[in-house]
Amino acid sequence: MRVALRLFAVLAFGLAAAAGATAPATSGGAMPGPLVRVCYNDQLGPPDGGHFSLQLMRAVVAAEPALRFELQPLPWVRCLILASRGDADAILGASFTPERALDLVYPRDAQGRADESRRLFAQGYRLLRRQGDALDTDGQRFIHLVGPIGVERGHSAASIARAGGADTDDNHPDVTAMLAKLRNGRLGGALVAEPQYASLRGRPGALDGLEATPTVLQPRGYYLVFSAAFAQREPILVEQLWNEAARQRDTPRIREETALQQGSSTLGDPP
Repeated sequence: MRVALRLFAVLAFGLAAAAGATAPATSGGAMPGPLVRVCYNDQLGPPDGGHFSLQLMRAVVAAEPALRFELQPLPWVRCLILASRGDADAILGASFTPERALDLVYPRDAQGRADESRRLFAQGYRLLRRQGDALDTDGQRFIHLVGPIGVERGHSAASIARAGGADTDDNHPDVTAMLAKLRNGRLGGALVAEPQYASLRGRPGALDGLEATPTVLQPRGYYLVFSAAFAQREPILVEQLWNEAARQRDTPRIREETALQQGSSTLGDPP
């Protein structure tokens, strides 16, 4: 427990200040609004960085000046653990899996499914292979597969790989370690999200000896999800934030930035 608490020690980063959305002082000494502690994958960069999901979250903060937010970058698996325990209130950008839904609260539609209309964004995955390998995909299943498909530790891409008929290897702390294993022939292929693939293409040497198959694996939605404890304590606020996130997602600025960073036009899915 002490380790978990240390991991979630607040960075004292004022997201609201970065967004110009600090709740104003009120005359009469009114109490500030609830604090919302939002965890996200630290590979996306600092809270004031340019990743489209962070830009979207800052837009939500700016639209909710009565609330206080803390945005905490941590390794992805730690975010999942902390939110499942209630030590984080929300996670930015989690796709839906039945296992996660046991501990985390997603927006739901009238049929009880994850509500695609209130997702933050949707993204597909690129299948990487060694140059010259026959490995391919039809967008759902793998073709000429030899060896497991690599995914980063704790990422839901493992469920995509299994649904496509592959064994998975998720023993990778980051994408660099995973791609090194692929080059060494210890993986049959590797899955990376489209924005991550676009980023890798822009880094000299990051994809040396590797290539992506032409077909993008089917996109899936990503959500602002809440801990069960926070959702039970603040049900109206949770609905309010889901709706505001969807509204901000569809603004021209966020749509444009998402499309630019996704590096593709699969964005009837935008952030």
